[in-house]
Amino acid sequence: MKERLFRAILKIAEAIPLPLRAALFEAVMLVVWAVDARHRRIGRINLRIAFPEMEDRAASRIIRLCYVRMGTSAAEFIHIPKMDARYIAEHFRIEGMEHLQRTEKERGLAALAMTGHFGNWELLAHVYGAVHAPAAFIVRPLKSPVLDRIVTERREWGGNRPIRKVDSAKAVMREIRGKTLVGILIDQNVDTYKGVLVDFFGRKAYTTFGIARLALAMRTAIHAGFIFRDPRRKFHHTLRFGPPLPMDPDAPREEEVLRLTRGCNEQLEMAIREDPTQWLWFHRRWKTRPPGEPDIYETGH
Repeated sequence: MKERLFRAILKIAEAIPLPLRAALFEAVMLVVWAVDARHRRIGRINLRIAFPEMEDRAASRIIRLCYVRMGTSAAEFIHIPKMDARYIAEHFRIEGMEHLQRTEKERGLAALAMTGHFGNWELLAHVYGAVHAPAAFIVRPLKSPVLDRIVTERREWGGNRPIRKVDSAKAVMREIRGKTLVGILIDQNVDTYKGVLVDFFGRKAYTTFGIARLALAMRTAIHAGFIFRDPRRKFHHTLRFGPPLPMDPDAPREEEVLRLTRGCNEQLEMAIREDPTQWLWFHRRWKTRPPGEPDIYETGH
């Protein structure tokens, strides 16, 4: 019953033209922005860490825009079945594809693409898959099995393959050997046993070491990949892939894991500094602290 209801709502939303659908979703998210004091506070704390010199008015504008763009992104995600070759050619530009192709040619393996909750990250994989070849990417299942099925259908629309986060290493290795690009989001807080402590905007943050360990085990390259929304034309985007991160597979393993993970954070930080309005600021990125350090989100700084 619940699934039929969700699918009926989805069908109605699909029938609404994208600009109107986006306007409706953005209006809903403005209501959420007005009442969601908890996540507004998290966003302000994160912005204070990343940009201590930023004035309150500018920080408030970024937080409000983040809510609005969540509505825009949701409207675009629903639009995926209608994103044919013509739509993609008119609305998306891809830069740096030659870096990924060079890695595949030189190593005989696909690359690992590190990214984050930046721009409309769902479209990063979809458009890459539609223009070049199907990609794989690690996902965390949604709490609702019904919503998870519906979202997964959209993610798989162009032939892409979501990989469940639990026990994902073997699946990632299989995809890499099959020359399928694998995307991994690296911008969320992790527990101490799942990551290493490296700088992010000048403050230590526990960061997943999974992508570094996979790259070293497979002897393939890590490339930064981000999707930037055009600030003047909101349905237009640029996908940008960078050159491989420097890597020494013969260096002491743990030192190289630390160095590669730090490099991933540096690439993410560079993208955010280029346009701070594009990152999702509401996650408690610096939540896990070394022993003895207070909880940043309890103390407010």
